[in-house]
Amino acid sequence: MDLERFEDYKREVISAYKKKKEDGTLPPNLRNSTAANLKNECLAVFHKRYSEKDNETFKALYGERENGAEYLKKINTSVSSDKFKPLDNFLKKDTKSGTHNRNIELLAWLIDFEPRPHHPGDIYKIVEYEASISENEPEEEDISPTIDPEVQLSIGNEASNEPGEDQVKNVNTEEETSGQLPDTPKPVKFIFGIPVKFKRTVIAFCATVAVLATIYVAYILKAHECMYWDGDQYQAIACDQKVEGASTIALDPVRLDEVKRITNISAITRKDIGKIFYSKESGKVEFYTGSGENPADTRKRLLPMTEHIFEKYVLGLAVSP
Repeated sequence: MDLERFEDYKREVISAYKKKKEDGTLPPNLRNSTAANLKNECLAVFHKRYSEKDNETFKALYGERENGAEYLKKINTSVSSDKFKPLDNFLKKDTKSGTHNRNIELLAWLIDFEPRPHHPGDIYKIVEYEASISENEPEEEDISPTIDPEVQLSIGNEASNEPGEDQVKNVNTEEETSGQLPDTPKPVKFIFGIPVKFKRTVIAFCATVAVLATIYVAYILKAHECMYWDGDQYQAIACDQKVEGASTIALDPVRLDEVKRITNISAITRKDIGKIFYSKESGKVEFYTGSGENPADTRKRLLPMTEHIFEKYVLGLAVSP
């Protein structure tokens, strides 16, 4: 096997894997890599992906078999997932360590890389999906062929002061065949579906929204620094605002949000014992979602519901006509 060419193939397979990972297009079994998950992914796609060209890949893992059905049977009946453990270790180490060639071929098959498997005669154009190149990195030196000034002058003296059409064609041909590969566009990286180049803009936008939300909440709380009990729950109100028949108290955001009277007694279950609270006035029991002072009589406190209260006042009320 041409080792240098296989290294090109290996880098291309790994680059394709990383791109799928960054784009979020890997199947779940490959995103959350374990030996068992890799085996499950192999079984899941075997019927629609296996072809004769993949015979050598599975032969390297399970020995020579007659056909794809025999390989599938071997994979399915294997109790352990040890054959997939080396590839799992390789992926968990972020592909920075070495691994056997058969694991690269297995990875190429799992991500449906083409062309596969590796053939010594193939030429692979490497596209790296690593971190973006620094803007301060020096540009590559221009290695385009040039014409010696003295030679150019002698050509001009023999013909004319300007290069002829044939000379221009020759120079262009030399430039095209100088061995330079066309520039490959850099892949666009994404974070949560947003191009990385817009990251600063997104962060600034989110920070602005957070600041505006904080200002808005502070404004609302400033405008409503008091609250009153309307019989079922607390309502925020400006301190200089009056509500007939209600007493205004200082705003307590926690009680404003948590304390409410339970109007549907039949919805209370035994699981709510100790979690909801009650008050009892003149034989009448009221239930509340939060603790603290009694909203109807601030001189008293709400008590946690006991099993006795539940059976007597909840179950009793629930079966009453």
